[in-house]
Amino acid sequence: MASRLRLRGPAELLSAMPYLMGFHPTDSLVALGLRGSGLHLQLRGDLPDDHDAAAVLAEHYGRLFRRNAMDGAMLIGYGPPERTEPFLRAVGAAMTERGIAVLDLLRTHEGRYWSLLCEVPGCCPPEGRAFDPATSIAAAEATLAGLVALPDRAAVAATFAGPSGPALEAIEEAGNRANLRVLRLVAGRDPIGVRTAAVVAGRAALDAALACYATGHRLTDDEVAWLQVLLLVVDFRDRAWERLDRDVRRANGLAEAHRELWTDLVRRCEPSSVAPSATLLSYLSWRTGNGLHASLALDRALDADPGYSAAALMAEILARGLSPRQVPPIGRSRRRTTRRVAVRAPSFARSGPRSKLCPGAVRVFGDGGPGVSGGEGGPERPGLDEGRRTR
Repeated sequence: MASRLRLRGPAELLSAMPYLMGFHPTDSLVALGLRGSGLHLQLRGDLPDDHDAAAVLAEHYGRLFRRNAMDGAMLIGYGPPERTEPFLRAVGAAMTERGIAVLDLLRTHEGRYWSLLCEVPGCCPPEGRAFDPATSIAAAEATLAGLVALPDRAAVAATFAGPSGPALEAIEEAGNRANLRVLRLVAGRDPIGVRTAAVVAGRAALDAALACYATGHRLTDDEVAWLQVLLLVVDFRDRAWERLDRDVRRANGLAEAHRELWTDLVRRCEPSSVAPSATLLSYLSWRTGNGLHASLALDRALDADPGYSAAALMAEILARGLSPRQVPPIGRSRRRTTRRVAVRAPSFARSGPRSKLCPGAVRVFGDGGPGVSGGEGGPERPGLDEGRRTR
């Protein structure tokens, strides 16, 4: 979500931050990146536990800001001085070494704030300055803009939780029916025919699902389970990813339908099968500027399947702080001979005491995401959250 907020000094900035991040930060460092006079990047990370971790993270912040061509930085530490101030200064030094102007180092704790760069007692007294977000104009403007600040990161993560209780039992039963439907779909086909049939069925299901959410409706459990099963076929997963990327880039009005669809699937899919949907939601959130939701959806994907290669690709994109402008449009690789494909069975089965193996069910394994390169190195995840992008 893009928004316009006018921030008039440190108190207004601190009052607006929970809305820009999506929750009230604690024991955190928030780094704001500026290019010209505009705020273009917001990152939040937990405060490190020791000096060595602080040094590594400080360098990481500096590299992310340099890679994203930021020319200014505002750093905010949330917590007591002994934990925040050394880290604030280390990150500030890493920015300065890379030619990034550090506009201020702010620390806030228990309703007060301090500037580590201000040495004027009348401006920044030793006891700090009090501020009240409840009376802040910036907080009121953020609320009017539709931004919400939940109590903490865990509260935001809870909005991505999967089903439990009767809802879980219902989707598991729907999953059993979807598995039987798959068996009928693939009966008598060779591996190429299986992939073709899955892609055709998946595209039809995806078209119907987007039309459903575009008109304010939602899928039934059987429709959710059908998409959940088909998304385990990498060829269809890739086509769904391409469709998502194309619709968001073209701004054809379907971005919101995609958000509703993939969010609903993450909340309703069987937990062990959520990795494809959660990865696509992570990509959509990152592509539309909500890095926090991208990170939380990615957590769901990796919790479900730590080895899921498409999730590893998203992890690299987020860890490197890549902006959507730095990633080319998603498309199928033309080098089909380099693609490693195998058919394994069973693969639609779910883990846990209720899981049942379905002989003959298939999953097509590919070599990662659909033609996207995340840059050098491996999928490191430093635990950073990116807030909502602003204009």
